[in-house]
Amino acid sequence: MEKIIASGKYLGIETTVECFMEDGFPIIEVDGEYDEKLQSEFNQLLKKAPPIGGTYHPPENSLLSAYSVLESLFFDENAKVKITVEGDIGKIPIYDDIKDAVY
Repeated sequence: MEKIIASGKYLGIETTVECFMEDGFPIIEVDGEYDEKLQSEFNQLLKKAPPIGGTYHPPENSLLSAYSVLESLFFDENAKVKITVEGDIGKIPIYDDIKDAVY
């Protein structure tokens, strides 16, 4: 199963978030628990997922958009976020002639 595991400080507490798809929508579990309030907050952040690499807007309600939210918006400001991915969460298009440049 494809999932994203992200760790960082949330409200000042070191937290681990697992994100996976369920019924076509990204679901999060925080420290191994599902919390409806946190899911609702995450859903709101998904609506304004920032572009990846500054230019690529991931598909709405995808694991790539969830990755963008976890990387940029979910955790405390200036928190050091560590993200690992299990499985294929989607591909970010890149220019073939410029190594690793996001379109």
